[in-house]
Amino acid sequence: MSNAGQIMMWAGTLSNIPAGWTHCDGSLLSTSSYSELYKIIGNSFGVNPPTGQFYLPDLRGRFVRGVDSNAGRDPDIGTRTDMQNNSIQSSSVGSIQSHAFQNHTHAYNVFPDGDGNIASGRYWACGTTQTSPVDSAKFSTSTETRPINAFLYYIICTKTLTTGM
Repeated sequence: MSNAGQIMMWAGTLSNIPAGWTHCDGSLLSTSSYSELYKIIGNSFGVNPPTGQFYLPDLRGRFVRGVDSNAGRDPDIGTRTDMQNNSIQSSSVGSIQSHAFQNHTHAYNVFPDGDGNIASGRYWACGTTQTSPVDSAKFSTSTETRPINAFLYYIICTKTLTTGM
């Protein structure tokens, strides 16, 4: 049995999603055609939709995080916004946060007995200052901070199914 509003990961293709399920791609659906799903999620995934419609969750390229529910594990909860309108602050189901990288510092060793070898292979004398930037091409970098991950589709059940999925 599957219930309306249930979200799961799908390893198939978009063309073979089972009947009664749809891709979590942020599309607009009719409140009358999908009344059972609308009763469950309402406007959680986008406030102020066009009249008679509601937004599906848009989970494309996103990691899902459990709702904090006053556990104190989301220190930036005040930065959460509506999925469709980033100017509307929200901390409920369906809200999103932009990327972030926690402030941090690094310790480093000082070489008190003269020169010390640094990563570039050059020597750095005590009391001198390094002012040239580090060449990031020598290191593995990216345009985002992320854990190792795998692609799967998120799909949502649009009506209660008593057989099959």
